[in-house]
Amino acid sequence: MAEKIGEIKEPLYNYVQEIVVVPIDNLKVIEIQRKPSEYHIKRLAESIRKIGFITPLITIKENNQFTIIDGQHRFLAAKELGIKELPCIVIPNKYANELMELNVEKTMSLKEKCYVALNVYRIIMEEKPDIKENDTEILDAIEYPYFITLGLSYEMHPKFFGSAYESMAKRVDQFLGKEIKEAYEYRKSLANKLIEIDGLARQAMEKIEEMGISHPFLYKEIISFCNPIGRKRKVEITMEELIELLRMNLQELLKNPERFREHEFEV
Repeated sequence: MAEKIGEIKEPLYNYVQEIVVVPIDNLKVIEIQRKPSEYHIKRLAESIRKIGFITPLITIKENNQFTIIDGQHRFLAAKELGIKELPCIVIPNKYANELMELNVEKTMSLKEKCYVALNVYRIIMEEKPDIKENDTEILDAIEYPYFITLGLSYEMHPKFFGSAYESMAKRVDQFLGKEIKEAYEYRKSLANKLIEIDGLARQAMEKIEEMGISHPFLYKEIISFCNPIGRKRKVEITMEELIELLRMNLQELLKNPERFREHEFEV
């Protein structure tokens, strides 16, 4: 069990940061963290051998598990040295999103942005299960609602080609006036449907490749070809309706893949 040994009052906003000592088995690294550097881990391990572990990890707490937001290399170095527990500073969960983004050294991919947003969404859902999804707290924390929908799709199928759907989803997906738990279940159903759409798109790819058309952007071009809303900026349909129209267009393409060849000639 983690042991609280003190607390700090944050000097700008005056919220409390707890100081705790956490068993290493109760610590995990947030999924969005950059890939660890073996060289950096080795250097840190050498430093810890000389002077000890002097910089606490920054974490958030979920039940009795502590998620590392900053300090994954220190954590991995300590683990390599066989250290059994580590000092941590626990910050309120609502600040996790900002710190996660600051702690990624490169521009985040769409997949990474979706995972960060989904993590923040779940934190809010756990803390405030009755909050409406379109509450200002969620609007302030998550940039776009489609990050949640696509994030769930990525979780279900890590090779999901989310960027092919981003332009459509950005114009159609909306924060819902439902309680967050209900909205979450609805988004899971949308994600399931997107995975089905992904399967149809991959079938279409196979048929079109059999026709001798193949290039690295073929999947994305197929989705663009089947896009039911074109380039319209203002669209009066729901995300669910968009998915169903996209499904119908993909099914038609599977019946008659030669239509895609005509599209190629037009381009």
